[in-house]
Amino acid sequence: MEKRQVPIDHEMNAIISYDDAFRFIVSRDDLNEYNKGFVNWHKQPAIEISVICEGAVTVNVLEREQRVEAGDGFFIMPGFLHSIRPAPGYEGAKYVTLIFYPEILYGYRGSYYDEAYYRPIAGCGAPFFTFSGCDAWTEEIFSGVKWIADRWPDTSPAFRLRTQHILQNLWTLFADHLTTQARPSAAARDTRKILQMVGYLHEHYQEKFSLTALAEDVSMSRNECCRYFKRMMNMTITEYLLEYRLTKAAALLESAGLSVTEVAGQTGFCDVSYFIKMFRKKIGVTPKMYMNHEHIRRKS
Repeated sequence: MEKRQVPIDHEMNAIISYDDAFRFIVSRDDLNEYNKGFVNWHKQPAIEISVICEGAVTVNVLEREQRVEAGDGFFIMPGFLHSIRPAPGYEGAKYVTLIFYPEILYGYRGSYYDEAYYRPIAGCGAPFFTFSGCDAWTEEIFSGVKWIADRWPDTSPAFRLRTQHILQNLWTLFADHLTTQARPSAAARDTRKILQMVGYLHEHYQEKFSLTALAEDVSMSRNECCRYFKRMMNMTITEYLLEYRLTKAAALLESAGLSVTEVAGQTGFCDVSYFIKMFRKKIGVTPKMYMNHEHIRRKS
């Protein structure tokens, strides 16, 4: 059946369920389990700290790319569009990620921790940082991540208090050692522009696609629009729109009680045969088989 992908809303924010009292989760990821072998583009208001366990990944934050090997790690700041895929030469990778709201670190804006440790990193505008297992100062980081991941999903007050303490210690180390990695970045500006383009595609995905209309909406030429999207997202506009339409189609097949032809029409596919072909290529089964499986699963 369908492989994993990060669920996103219309603004490409990852849809994650948190306990509001402690907005923190641990994610264990195997890129072989994801659709097309990579984590789809998304952003979120949380921090992601990842440690690579097997293989190697390429971290893509819009047009910036960074290779991270097993035994090393990286963290991504809130609000930046990113995707994770296997590094060249690797078919997959496994890694552990701590995902949490920054308030766990600093408590409230203007606190001592916020001023002394969080803002020096957040304020430099860099979208992500990397750290190496070969550096002596990172030993506490890797042991801290392991301690938390091994005990997750414990929800006891003792676990949460210890986790907060570990995260604050980790961040203190980041602030002391990694701010030299920061350099001026256009990632925030590019994120806004890409979100404008993606927002147009999400709003008009049911219609026949018009590159001219998209280019006019974002005040670019047609060629510039295509080049910019491909450079930032590592995929073409057509590829992204197809992925989005198929995701919407799967949701309709699961719940709407529509025929395959109706679903194709409501998700922007003029040719039903093409829809069936592309759906099977993405999901692994035909739309009819997918719909029947979901019907059986809901009844059981």
